Amino acid sequence: MRIALLLLSLVLFGCASAPAPSALQHTGGEWRTLYVVNHGLHTGLVIDRADLLEVLPGLAEAFGGGDFIELGWGDEDYYRAAQPTFGMAVQALFWPTASALHVLRIDGDPRQVFAGRELIGIRVAEDGYRRLLGFVAARFARSSAGALSELGPGQFDDSRFYRAEGRYSMLYTCNTWVAEALAISGCPLAFASAATAGQVMSRLRQATTAGAACLARPLRS
Repeated sequence: MRIALLLLSLVLFGCASAPAPSALQHTGGEWRTLYVVNHGLHTGLVIDRADLLEVLPGLAEAFGGGDFIELGWGDEDYYRAAQPTFGMAVQALFWPTASALHVLRIDGDPRQVFAGRELIGIRVAEDGYRRLLGFVAARFARSSAGALSELGPGQFDDSRFYRAEGRYSMLYTCNTWVAEALAISGCPLAFASAATAGQVMSRLRQATTAGAACLARPLRS
């Protein structure tokens, strides 16, 4: 049991930490492009900043510059803790807990920013891309006045924490959140079974050709 708890806490820790990035560039064309970066135990969504601000204008003041934004979702207390504890990990995994979004400004090209890390570029149809943006925007909690609920500074100089919608648990982790966003875009991922970074990236590798284009198609209503 102790070993199982330790492994589960490592999954949670991966959802709460990522190395500081060093720089992304939008590729235009018929399809829209976004990225998923693998930090080892944690995956993040990397989205064009201007596109994200269209659906989340409340981010404009804090993220007025930069080329892209990386988003991560996880347990609020553990994610934000300077020194997260094992007890916090157990609570987050075994009892559904409040969640937070970590929003990080990115400057430059993703292949340079995340050099040495697995980065998969995903191309999806325009309507799928818009669905993904809508999914992300809806996961930001808002005040009664409709403002984003900022929680304070993030893990890096160019990042902030925001209160999020949804409850964190071992059945719905940071990686499940990323996989669900991709599935909504039309990328063929079974998000319910993607609890780890390895599962997300493995499914993405299977869904891409030459490591570049997700074989996503518009979802039929």
